Amino acid sequence: MSYQTYRLWKALVVIIVAVLVGWATPAGYAWVPLPAAAAAVVIMLLIRRGVREVVVDERIYDIARRAARMAFQAGVLAMALVGATLLALSYGDYPHLETAGFTMVYTAAGLLVIYLISYACYSRKLGGKE
Repeated sequence: MSYQTYRLWKALVVIIVAVLVGWATPAGYAWVPLPAAAAAVVIMLLIRRGVREVVVDERIYDIARRAARMAFQAGVLAMALVGATLLALSYGDYPHLETAGFTMVYTAAGLLVIYLISYACYSRKLGGKE
């Protein structure tokens, strides 16, 4: 199987799982999403076995690493700004926004703590001095 065919099958599996979860959740079938996701993982692993081409190389890992870091930075910054804005609004006419604001700010802070811990672990593991 070629890499293009693999990508098409992968997209089809993702669409099927999304449709199943999108249908089951509002319909009240809470047990459907977990087996659907598990079946999708198994199907994806079986489909990937049939690929003859190189699927992943160092360039793809580097692009993914950079994209993930940019998404993390933008997401934490947006979460902190929106949380601070909600907190500022909660002291005025919208006191019900306080909980949402604190939730977003604490989540952003928690993500930064997880990032710092993982950075220290990887730095130590890979021989860095930072």
